[in-house]
Amino acid sequence: MLTSAVLQTATPMTLNIETVSPDEILVLKSISGLTSTDVTLYVGDFASYGGYYQGRRPGKRNPVMTFKINPDYKNNVEASDIRETLYRMFHEPTLGSDGVQVLLKDDRKPDRYFIGYTEKIDADHFDKKQEAVVSMICTDPLLKSANTTTASDAVGWVSTNINYDGSADTGIELTLKVKTATTQIVVDINGVTMTLSKAAGFAVNDTIYINTNIGSRAIKQNGTDVMATLVSTSKWLQLTQPVNTFKTYGTAVGDGKVALMSYIFRSAWWGV
Repeated sequence: MLTSAVLQTATPMTLNIETVSPDEILVLKSISGLTSTDVTLYVGDFASYGGYYQGRRPGKRNPVMTFKINPDYKNNVEASDIRETLYRMFHEPTLGSDGVQVLLKDDRKPDRYFIGYTEKIDADHFDKKQEAVVSMICTDPLLKSANTTTASDAVGWVSTNINYDGSADTGIELTLKVKTATTQIVVDINGVTMTLSKAAGFAVNDTIYINTNIGSRAIKQNGTDVMATLVSTSKWLQLTQPVNTFKTYGTAVGDGKVALMSYIFRSAWWGV
């Protein structure tokens, strides 16, 4: 279960969920919107009857945080001062960014986070038990691991297994090295392939970088964009639970022309 939430603002604040001190000026009562988001399904209809499935799109996440405002009159901290703190944290979280990163700590799962943009802060000034409700919108519907998973090898792998713990599939960044000149590079994860083809070929010691994450996809050869080398039948590779079988080669499976030197990914979850 969740134990605390950390607001990663210019002045980070940890809000305990399990053990709350009555002396804290802000008490986090609840966070809604942490389950999986609604999904829009794209379904077409045939002229006669029935239909066909075209795909899906997860909706935007809408976390809503409810706070108890706890004035400390002994130390001259009034409810209005606490509201000002909230306004600052959620409307002006860090220099140059409007997004608030909220780190969720869990006693069973790795630290995960979302980045929310505050759309509304509401409070009842005349209620004896004063509360404030903060509503945010996240452009990314998934929760992401606070830490990345990385691995590298000086010799490189032509095949390996990659473990994955997230509940949502995620992209991966791969760095490959060409061991033998080839006109083709194939990367295979779980039987799904990406193929790069270049008439001029890929030379020995060329470094190939592939990023399959939505929003930052890229293919580079020695730092230069070569997205045009991607064969049209290729799929953007994703990691899934629990183990991913990886292999890479040139023109034939197991030819050893290309090796994986390193990889990095950030696990993703549909919700808490």
